[in-house]
Amino acid sequence: MTEKLLIDEYLPEYEAHQLDAVVVEAPPDAAYRAVRDLDPDKVAQAVPLLRVLGRVRAFPAAIADRIRGDTEPPPECLPAEEYQAAFVLLDERPGAEFVVGMIGKFMTATQLEFRRFEPGEFTGFEEPGYGKVALNFVVQPYGPGRSLLTTETRTATTDALSRNRFARYWTVVGPFAGFIMRRWLRLAKRNAESAERDVVQPEGQQ
Repeated sequence: MTEKLLIDEYLPEYEAHQLDAVVVEAPPDAAYRAVRDLDPDKVAQAVPLLRVLGRVRAFPAAIADRIRGDTEPPPECLPAEEYQAAFVLLDERPGAEFVVGMIGKFMTATQLEFRRFEPGEFTGFEEPGYGKVALNFVVQPYGPGRSLLTTETRTATTDALSRNRFARYWTVVGPFAGFIMRRWLRLAKRNAESAERDVVQPEGQQ
């Protein structure tokens, strides 16, 4: 891909990142439809272990909230259980790339809080104490009838204290992030290839 990546426009500088790719035995349009159709809930339904990992990740933060006496988040924030609304589509080049963003507090095991925001607010958001995540999926042709599906996750924090905390935390959570995204790609691959077989098979039977 010679065009500038959309993710470079939203989070060009970052402190941690995860890059994974898979070859899909289906054309780019099928691969793109398959990955565009997925969301965290669909991936978790297909890979039950991810639900377990999600509960394990949320548990320390829930206990910390109880100890602090936190009952309701401020209006600009979302509780951990509303994570779906926290992931906002930032931009899309249909058929080639889309970028999703998230802003939250997740720099330690006892932090898990998401921030409400509009797509246009993501790049300039600098309120201390937060981290920003940009996640893209890119589809490219990879020979006749095949595609290369790539995903990259980038994370940046908004102040030095958060940066130091997240650097330590990433050594623990980084491998789990990679595990999740590789499962995401494999599910998209499976769905794209299955859909392509459903299209081709009737022709082969004639």
